[in-house]
Amino acid sequence: LRTLVSPSRVVLEDGRVVGLECVRNELGEPDASGRRRPVEIPGSAFTMPADAVIVAIGQAADLAFLDGSGVTTRRNGVIEIDPETGRALDLIFAGGDATRGPETIIAACADGRRAAEALCAEFGVAFDTYAVTTPEPSDEDVARMKRIRARKMEQHRPVMLPSAERGGFDLVDATLDEEAARAEATRCLQCTALCDKCVEVCPNRANYTYLIEPVDLTLPILACRGGSLVIAGKERIQIDQTRQIIHLDDFCNECGNCATFCVHPGRPYVEKPRLFLREADFLAEGDNAVFIEGDTIRSLRDGRESRLTVGDALVYETDRVRVALSPAYEIIEADVKQTFAGELSLKEAADLASILTGIRGSLALPGLG
Repeated sequence: LRTLVSPSRVVLEDGRVVGLECVRNELGEPDASGRRRPVEIPGSAFTMPADAVIVAIGQAADLAFLDGSGVTTRRNGVIEIDPETGRALDLIFAGGDATRGPETIIAACADGRRAAEALCAEFGVAFDTYAVTTPEPSDEDVARMKRIRARKMEQHRPVMLPSAERGGFDLVDATLDEEAARAEATRCLQCTALCDKCVEVCPNRANYTYLIEPVDLTLPILACRGGSLVIAGKERIQIDQTRQIIHLDDFCNECGNCATFCVHPGRPYVEKPRLFLREADFLAEGDNAVFIEGDTIRSLRDGRESRLTVGDALVYETDRVRVALSPAYEIIEADVKQTFAGELSLKEAADLASILTGIRGSLALPGLG
């Protein structure tokens, strides 16, 4: 493989190809578009030995010889074929640039193999085929490739006013110009979509990442009227981020490390869902606590306990209601345990379902089976 080389002529001996004469080039001065075009180096001609020359320089196919053959062409001038076999007419096959337009030699070779396979099938000739599998990279492979391809981008700092000129009201740190501001913006790590900083910095391994499927649901809003539950309205529940954080409270000593390093103004050890491994510890809490036992996840919010059991149906239960939901969150059955005023949202049921299925599907935590 040689670069900055241009072919000048094909060398023949006794009517046979014996070589390709080429000249070397160097990059010239940039033109108006900034592109540097190759310029021939005088006296740099040389010959590469060859017994065959494949011309692949973007030429257009001359299909005049097909006139009257019955082979049809498309509006863009390429031959119309069966894409599965390359057949244009009975016993006439085509491929490569003549059917695709400008393409790679790999595509042309694939077309030739496809046509050969179709011919063999037509005449009953065995054709060796090989199972081709497309490798699917694992999450570990993707993470490793990201580390390999990572490049450090230095910070674009504003120009600072020299010390001798800081006696007035001029800004010491000037603002970035548009080009520098755009370049600085590209350094953003998109922490709103992928952070996990609290997972990395916790010395006790109390914060874990779990994966969920994106959620976009329209849930019924319930109300108690005449001792029965009725649908009083609807609300949309949407969760876009597939990576979520669960806080394993049993491992936490409240050192505050996660709060110190949190890229958001938050305290993960307080604000993230807090999972307890022992029921007694869970019941001792008054707010933001979850406990998992089998197919049931229990939650404490503002001193009130609720639970969701995941099976053929989703059964959501509080001290006020018991509601059975289909996997699509349609109400199958709804019972009042205690009359209440106002409306009842089922958002917590969707949240608990995401937590339970996410943890069971992507984490192996002690005490959860």
